[in-house]
Amino acid sequence: MTKKKSGPPPGPTKTFKYGMPIYGLAWPEGTTFYVCGGGGSVSSGIKNRLVCAEADNGTLTDQIAEYQFGLKCPMRLAITPGGKSILFAIGNGGIQRLDVEQRGKVPRFIEITGSLEERLNSIIHDVKAIAFHPSGDYVALGAEDGSIAVYEWPSLKVKLDLSGTRRISVEAIKDLDFVPHTPATEARSQVSSRAAVVKALMVILDDGSAVALDVDNGGAVLSRVKLSTKGDLKNDKVMLISSNERLLLHHLPPGMERAEFSRVKCRALQGARSPLTCLMNNRNGCHVGLWELGDDGLLSMRAACKAADAAGACMDVSADGSLVAVGTSEGDVVLLGCRPYLRVVKRFPRAHMVFTTNITFNKEATYVLSSSLDASATVNSTALPQPADFKKILVIIMLFITAILMCLLQLVRVLKKRGMTMAEIYALAGLRPREEL
Repeated sequence: MTKKKSGPPPGPTKTFKYGMPIYGLAWPEGTTFYVCGGGGSVSSGIKNRLVCAEADNGTLTDQIAEYQFGLKCPMRLAITPGGKSILFAIGNGGIQRLDVEQRGKVPRFIEITGSLEERLNSIIHDVKAIAFHPSGDYVALGAEDGSIAVYEWPSLKVKLDLSGTRRISVEAIKDLDFVPHTPATEARSQVSSRAAVVKALMVILDDGSAVALDVDNGGAVLSRVKLSTKGDLKNDKVMLISSNERLLLHHLPPGMERAEFSRVKCRALQGARSPLTCLMNNRNGCHVGLWELGDDGLLSMRAACKAADAAGACMDVSADGSLVAVGTSEGDVVLLGCRPYLRVVKRFPRAHMVFTTNITFNKEATYVLSSSLDASATVNSTALPQPADFKKILVIIMLFITAILMCLLQLVRVLKKRGMTMAEIYALAGLRPREEL
């Protein structure tokens, strides 16, 4: 009796298991993607690894390269805009960097040494969020204790340090991203247009609130957004948007009562104000909200849409800002379109068996790749079904009606040849003769 071979099923597959709970995912330009994860800081039999694999034309391959971290478990990863380096948040604190050398199809991972390694080792916070500036010149880190730091890249020279007594909150930093921001008109008139665009940072806190910070002005708070929960302003349908000078009430759309921020992503769009796409959760499920950072530094929500009945766990936005992908706590993947208006356009139920940990588009946004704690990665096409061609449908209906009429005329001719009168034909069809109508 022959023994069955174990391993992946033969032929192309859109889902592949990589032998470890997956905590981090990145898909830079091309078909190569990276996942990281493992068994933690103790020996569990599951290796702490970075795995490199291919996603080509909607199918996934087994790993083509890997890097092992020993007892350090990589919990998050972010890749530089140029794809030359990968930065990891380590589970027991600190960060680690690997440079990627691409020779042929198999990448080679290079460890950092010397003074730069010492600077990396000096960062000991339990990092929960990583974001690179689109230019690749800066990287922002958010930590479990509420600390935020922005470093010049790749030198790791400190640009902004909000730690210790300068922390904006004692809440953990859940997510963050850079936001292009132009100061108000009166400020713009005093500086050149190039200098007027400053670096802002949108920060999501563990209590479900959001804060916009001015990175170029020592981390000054531009505005805060949080639920109205105290005193006379307590209202499940209202969010407070505040700055040092102003306080605004924002009424949430129906169904978004008590919605809290969970994730944020900003795509810089040429010739338009860059929207902040936010994943927001409440008892009704998860919602996607499109927010803006105004010239006055205040945040405002311009559109919202419910994505799923389950809580949202992760989110990504396509490079051109036209698509949003959401992964849920139940393993589903939801695709939303932003143009001409925000709405759900496609669903992939049970893309994973359990909690979705990460989700990302390829550069062209033709595919969306998601990962899970069940060790799986799944790729799905973002192609939408073609809209109905009403002209073609109308032509088909007219041809069908014409064919039926021709058949009826031919039947009448045949019955007349057999000697039946029109009155008899009407009676046979259950109709009254024309002269009786």
